[in-house]
Amino acid sequence: MSFEKIISIPGMSGLFKMVAQMRNGGFVVESLLDGRRQPVSSMQRITMLKDIAVFTTDEDIPLYEVFKKMKEQDSVASKVPAKADPAELKASLKKILPDFDDERVHASDIRKMFLWYNLVKDVVGTEESDVAMKAEIDGETPEVNTTVEDAVMVEEPVKKKAVKKKKKRLLVKLKLQLLRKKQLKLQKQKNNLSLQNSKPTLGRLFCF
Repeated sequence: MSFEKIISIPGMSGLFKMVAQMRNGGFVVESLLDGRRQPVSSMQRITMLKDIAVFTTDEDIPLYEVFKKMKEQDSVASKVPAKADPAELKASLKKILPDFDDERVHASDIRKMFLWYNLVKDVVGTEESDVAMKAEIDGETPEVNTTVEDAVMVEEPVKKKAVKKKKKRLLVKLKLQLLRKKQLKLQKQKNNLSLQNSKPTLGRLFCF
């Protein structure tokens, strides 16, 4: 796994790794919390972590570089409580990034940074991530290796789900057709019975 493939999805907790592109334009992601994979619509808004930067009193610094600084002081970064108060959050970040912009970087942002760091720290500073992020900065496209195993793990559940839905639609359609035929048959029998009852007998015909 490389850092440039990690995303955040609004409304969903944790972070996700982009696994593969689907034919309908969406993609499959894998949760970094529990490893579960799920399809995501192409209409879903996402945030690439590689595109996030942190405000400082000088130039903005990429989030990846902040995470590298956190890894250098992992004893501090990994022990920040999830429910730490704003003062503790800012004090902890100050130890790692002394020049962060105190006014524009909110406590909620800092809390999220520390939570995310604990999910991605294993890929931060690796050769693969460093090369990929350097390529991003230089405007190059890093080579992506997709294994057959990955493709099978991604495509099979999606295909099976699509086939299952198609079979279900066909079954519903068939049931509706059979119900319609039964209704038409009952209506025809009812019409015939009504016609028989309406035919006048000889007694009725000549009775005034």
